[in-house]
Amino acid sequence: MKYQFRFCLFFSFLTQISFAQNHSYPFEFFTANIEGTNLNVITPEKNLIFKKEFFHPASYTSDIDEDGIDELIVIDSILSNGKTSFNLFVFNTLVSFYLVDSISSGSFLPYETASEETAGMIIVSGNPLFEIFNKGVTEFFLPVNCWKYEDAALSLVNNEIYDIFISENEFLIDYIDKFYSENGEDCSTSLKIKPAIAAANANYINAGEESVASQFLKNYYLCDNIEEFRNQINELLSKDSE
Repeated sequence: MKYQFRFCLFFSFLTQISFAQNHSYPFEFFTANIEGTNLNVITPEKNLIFKKEFFHPASYTSDIDEDGIDELIVIDSILSNGKTSFNLFVFNTLVSFYLVDSISSGSFLPYETASEETAGMIIVSGNPLFEIFNKGVTEFFLPVNCWKYEDAALSLVNNEIYDIFISENEFLIDYIDKFYSENGEDCSTSLKIKPAIAAANANYINAGEESVASQFLKNYYLCDNIEEFRNQINELLSKDSE
């Protein structure tokens, strides 16, 4: 059921964004047009005031800071060596049009969700630093980062979030348990699902569950170099907080 939930979550998100070759978003002072791989913003007088090229853009509007004004969101995807990577862009649409910020999400499709913990909308992305574990595997996994858009800026709010990290881990642990059940519980199997184990461990740490993270690694990473693996995860999380 949790696999189906995760699939439905991503499918629901994808149906809300436009993958059309051409799409127009009228705002009060200008219109933003997605034309193929290009974003062109024009005034009512047909003056081009902004342009940007993407690889494979998907776009939608959302009032992510809940101020009554929609922002334009573009999720660009890049396919390389059999893996799709995502970048999310947030554009200001009030009075002037400009790129506020962008988020590199790695192989994790970013999504929006409401958070009672921060009293507003959160953008959930992948942590691309953990792509180092996604080499030589067929299934890609990343821990998540949580972002909030306020005062025309994106800020990392991992230290304010708990439920999202735990929810992400429900899916990951189901996947890991099923993989061990089907492939045997030994080090060779651990190495095949190392990205999922690293992602779940990092999510627990970000949720403030240090002791749970430590016990999880002991239970699920069945190789002798567990301390080296633990230190590598901690170093990556330290870089992310710099």
